[in-house]
Amino acid sequence: MAYSRLRSQRGLALLIALMIVVIATSIAVSIIYEEKFTIRKTGHIYAMDRANVLTVGMEDFARVILREDQQDSTTDSLDEDWAKGVAGQPFEGGYFTGYLEDEQAKFNVNSIVISAVALNRFERLCDNLGVDKKIIPALMDWIDKDSDIRYPDGMEEIHETYRIANREMADISEMLLLHNIEPEMYEKLKPYITALPAPSDLNVNTMSAVVFESLGPNGETDKFTEERDNDPYDSVADFVDRLQFPVEEEGLSIGTKYFRAYGEVTLGEQVYNLSSLIYRDDKGNTTVLNRTLGRF
Repeated sequence: MAYSRLRSQRGLALLIALMIVVIATSIAVSIIYEEKFTIRKTGHIYAMDRANVLTVGMEDFARVILREDQQDSTTDSLDEDWAKGVAGQPFEGGYFTGYLEDEQAKFNVNSIVISAVALNRFERLCDNLGVDKKIIPALMDWIDKDSDIRYPDGMEEIHETYRIANREMADISEMLLLHNIEPEMYEKLKPYITALPAPSDLNVNTMSAVVFESLGPNGETDKFTEERDNDPYDSVADFVDRLQFPVEEEGLSIGTKYFRAYGEVTLGEQVYNLSSLIYRDDKGNTTVLNRTLGRF
């Protein structure tokens, strides 16, 4: 009996010892896993911080380029340094690239409620792109400051389950909220429109052929692009005279105040993007109006 009891006690002690080993092993594995996870998380945060510093650095570089350009020239055209972009530049662990776009090469949708000329041009742009103009009353209702519905396709609170803005668009993606618009309509318009916070002119030295064709009928598109690329226009009058294009000069310019800076940083398999809207005044001072940072 005593021997049997001794064997039972030894078996119990062995079982307890095995349980202690299992528990200790589990704890050790958990600690190691958490340590590896923490190291990876720390590395990820470090990479994001590094990418953000680089992308914002590119934004600062863009602002310097724009300041210098203002000092060197009173016009803005596609043959200037700001329009050339930065090819892929390597650094330890990755590379970065960036470029500037003239936002006044695009049609400012916020202008259609303050200018009949701008409204006519936007209607023509829609026609040329095959976009149904029924979106325009809803767009105007979104931007204007009153609650009066524009017929036949206007858009005010009583038509929707959410309130409309009744202010200028802050971003063109707001158009996807409009009554009657389809995603494919938005995608057609997207490359040629912008949403700027103040009235702005179209720059005849940087606008695309599609935007040029919205200025009026009978414009010679090939001649326009050839003239613009070979010898940028030094005034709106020069633009009209050289093309013999009977067009309203309202809302046109040969200079730009609003630019968008794009930057991309690649670190390993991760890509970090920057998009910044930059305003430049007549003295060359620059202000970042909005900035978007993202990882893709």
